[in-house]
Amino acid sequence: MTKLFFAFLISFFSYSQTHTITGVVSDTLNIPLESANIIAKPLQENAQLKFAITDNKGRYRLELEANVKYEITASYISFVEEVLIFEPNSTITTHNFKLKATGQKLKEIVIKHEYKPIVVKKDTLTYDVKAFANGNERKLKEVLEKLPGVDVDKNGTVTVQGKKVTKMLVEGKSFFGGGSKLAVENIPADALDKIEVIDHFNEVGFMKQVSDSEDLAMNVKLKEDKKKFVFGDVEAGVGNNEFNLVHAGLFYYSPKTNVSFIGDMNNIGRSTFTFEDLMRFDGGVSSFLSGRKSLSNLYSFTNDNTDVVQNKSQFGALNFSVDATSKLSVSVYSVFSKIFMASKTESKNEYLQNNAITFENKSQENGNQSLLGIGNIKLDYSPNKNEKWYYNAQYQSSTNDMNNTINSVTNLNSNTFETISQADNVSVKQYIEWHKSYNTNHTTTFVVNQAYENNTPQNHWFTNQPFLSGLIPLQTDDSYTIEQIRKIKNNSVDALFKHYWIINNFNHLYSVIGNNYGYSNFETSEKQILTDGSINDFSNAGFGNDVNYNLNDTYAGLEYKFKIGKWTNKPGLYFHWYQLKTDQIDQNYALSKTLFQPQWNSEFEFNKSESLNFTYRLVNSFPEVSQLADCYTLQSYNSVYRGNALLENERYHAANLRYSKMNMYRGIMWNAMASFNKKVRTTRNQIELDGINQYNTPILTDNPETNYRLSGSVSKKIYRFNLKLNTNLGWFNYVQTINNITTTNDRNNQDIGITIKTSYKEWPLFSIGYTKGFSQFSGITKSHFESDKFNSDFEVTFLKDWIYKIDYQSVRNTNSNNQSNFFETANTSLRHQKKNSPFGFELTVNNLLNIKAKNDYSFSDYMISERRTFVLPRMILFSVSYKL
Repeated sequence: MTKLFFAFLISFFSYSQTHTITGVVSDTLNIPLESANIIAKPLQENAQLKFAITDNKGRYRLELEANVKYEITASYISFVEEVLIFEPNSTITTHNFKLKATGQKLKEIVIKHEYKPIVVKKDTLTYDVKAFANGNERKLKEVLEKLPGVDVDKNGTVTVQGKKVTKMLVEGKSFFGGGSKLAVENIPADALDKIEVIDHFNEVGFMKQVSDSEDLAMNVKLKEDKKKFVFGDVEAGVGNNEFNLVHAGLFYYSPKTNVSFIGDMNNIGRSTFTFEDLMRFDGGVSSFLSGRKSLSNLYSFTNDNTDVVQNKSQFGALNFSVDATSKLSVSVYSVFSKIFMASKTESKNEYLQNNAITFENKSQENGNQSLLGIGNIKLDYSPNKNEKWYYNAQYQSSTNDMNNTINSVTNLNSNTFETISQADNVSVKQYIEWHKSYNTNHTTTFVVNQAYENNTPQNHWFTNQPFLSGLIPLQTDDSYTIEQIRKIKNNSVDALFKHYWIINNFNHLYSVIGNNYGYSNFETSEKQILTDGSINDFSNAGFGNDVNYNLNDTYAGLEYKFKIGKWTNKPGLYFHWYQLKTDQIDQNYALSKTLFQPQWNSEFEFNKSESLNFTYRLVNSFPEVSQLADCYTLQSYNSVYRGNALLENERYHAANLRYSKMNMYRGIMWNAMASFNKKVRTTRNQIELDGINQYNTPILTDNPETNYRLSGSVSKKIYRFNLKLNTNLGWFNYVQTINNITTTNDRNNQDIGITIKTSYKEWPLFSIGYTKGFSQFSGITKSHFESDKFNSDFEVTFLKDWIYKIDYQSVRNTNSNNQSNFFETANTSLRHQKKNSPFGFELTVNNLLNIKAKNDYSFSDYMISERRTFVLPRMILFSVSYKL
């Protein structure tokens, strides 16, 4: 069957014939014109427009359909266009364009040929959607997947030429906090006109020259008839085993008012937003200040998770933006999410000790119900063109209720644990920003950020036998119930003032002063509730914490930005005065340190489509309150933790090198990134193992830790296919102490993959890929794993209105004993929607092969694990959608 399928594809592709024409676009002095547009407009029906963009040497390559007459136009701003008529029987393979300068610098450029598929400017890349879409796409995601240089992964993360999109805009305004998944999976494809990709994005126009922003924004431009119009779609589906889906994405856009609503209810394991989207919702922090770690654990809201036995989710989000006056705009969004998830895993664990190995067979069943509510308002005030104010306030509330049952069987004993956890989290965050441009040389920024968080988790453990012998003071009883209460409060105020002095076009000087203040209170208590109703309080055995924590960071810095030719550098030196103080039950501790933190940013721009970036930082990181709490805390059924009140700061060097190149002439895109992180003062847990029981406490040492990572990809267009090679390599070296014996550990991994897919919109979309993975660990023992991953996707449109999709993945994992596990998954769908009909019908089958579980291997400093994760059964869903 597979051979017939490939034979069909090869024979199908062989029918298409092309004629290639190459050349150079230059001015009358033979100076190449980079990023000039070459448009080949067909002069007969049923033929596609073709285009090209010149590289840094002015070269272009056009692939024209055979036996078609074209009008080929070369254009460049401030130059007169030149036209070539290409006849159907022409044998021309090379043609050079010499453009004459207009001699005028116009404020406004009027271009005859409005249909430019790609327009490249210094920091902006603009795609004309109709040059790439065929009209059968439903959502923004399907359009983006057809744009050259753009990738969208299964989690909705968008990358352009290897760089991740960090801000999503619609008509220049943030879409639900700027997250990508909500946008790519909900904005209808038929509303799109152009896609703008803006590098070094800054919301404040006059700050762009000095902000050195690394943000990459994607701005969705809507068609004219959608700019004051209600559009969107609704969808409902039912299936076997009571599977169901209800989804709505409704949008209203006008020049002054934008309203977006997204609602979703399903039990098919599909999440509506990603963890990165959640971090935006969880934000409320100015981009000029480094974000603080959030207390709440909200991962469960973002799992696009079919690796469970049950997953029910409800989601609603409303985004409202209005230009209240010509100077003030208001943006409000609210998010509600409710998730119930049940999972089941089975593990075979080997706990590696210095002279022995303990084996554990562990089965675990989890049930988790989570509620999340977020409200956010942002005010944007521009009293004049040289001044900008922002105020942002956010309220967030969440609850997480979890039931967990663990059956643990070791070569020493067996035990059953049931855990009931409840966590209520509340946070209030707000910030104010002020930006002022006094003249072309001087600009200032002032930012104040305040955040309050309150987290109160409660845990109950139930078991039938004693556990953690020697680590917790259990009293003998018929059954055992442990109650734990944790209370964590954080309050922080951060402020920054920065002045930007543009000395001239090649020299800038930036000065910074600021202060970060954080206060935390951390309380824990553990007790045993006996069957006779009496209480065995663990506080008499060193359990229970009550810590007040204050960390203040006052800093000042200078940054000098200079440019030599194509090379831009920005060295900086910051002076920090840290003051740390903790008050605990048994002791008080104070620490004051003055530290210098240098940094360096460097960029060499070879040309508009090729650049090399380097960054370096020396960073000091101070411990959190839980790491300093010097009394015991129960962490899990086999783990006890105790902080270290005398911890000081970690110190590490962080460097990053990134190279990117796009050559449209050769159809090649290169992206490579290398990172280096070396800790010279390191905080790492010291571990004591007794069977499966663990006692952990952090210690600060001068043992170095080094982490190297190298990733990259290269893609090449070959005929009407796109071949892509990618790799991800990592080397991590560190020192670990287990049972008072210190070892040097190496944890390395390598992934190398290849993918080939069609890149011609008249053909079916077909991709096939293979990734080989290696992992090695060397420490107490040595072990290694290998993985072989094969994936394939196929999409075809037939009979004009039918779309068929299928994806397949297989994974084989092999351990160091040459033992393997294997699983394969497949999903398929058939959709029908007439081009001018608002109704669409779709039949979807997930887990087509009806596998029961997925298998994998993993390892840590002291454990090797083989895990089996149970998944949702085969799902057959029939859905109906209606497009407004």
